[in-house]
Amino acid sequence: MVLIEKETYKINLTDLEYLKIQIINSDYTVAITDSDGHEILKGYGSSIEDAINDLHHNLI
Repeated sequence: MVLIEKETYKINLTDLEYLKIQIINSDYTVAITDSDGHEILKGYGSSIEDAINDLHHNLI
């Protein structure tokens, strides 16, 4: 049996060079962008975590 502890990390969202994060009416959108800023793929959610997980799900 393997136990994984949930840890909290603090990151500066501006350091995420190719992720664009938007908050619109309490809904979050996270998009992968190219070097020109064009959105390639998006994820949506009621939190940043949900939007990133949705983006990851859409990617795989």
